[in-house]
Amino acid sequence: MQSLNREQSLWVAWGLLCVGSSVLFAAYGKHGLANSELQMRWGTAVDYFRFMGLGLVLMVAVRVLSHGMSGRMWAERMLVVGTLLFSVTIGAESISPESVLLNRIGWAAPFGGILMTLSWFTFVFEFILNQKPSPA
Repeated sequence: MQSLNREQSLWVAWGLLCVGSSVLFAAYGKHGLANSELQMRWGTAVDYFRFMGLGLVLMVAVRVLSHGMSGRMWAERMLVVGTLLFSVTIGAESISPESVLLNRIGWAAPFGGILMTLSWFTFVFEFILNQKPSPA
């Protein structure tokens, strides 16, 4: 099996950390937030945090198994930034829905969602471009 380079190892570790910490975040939302609407918003943030962490690990695995995908890991970088912008903003709004600061940075969650989407499209595009025809 091919070993991971330093950046790939970092993204796998980050993805696994997202998955593991999402268990604690979910427990906090269930037991620490009394309002069911806020729990639902918090749960959305936690779900995206968890699944994008898994997605990050999957991106690295596909990159390693697809030998032609050895370039800069822009899709992974965009996924991490987008996930943080989206999940942290939605999570913070769940904890403090009346925050003036959060009202001012309300753009962060949609921008994070756009970055997450673009990261997946970038990854698919890179994957398709780097496919080599199999020898007949």
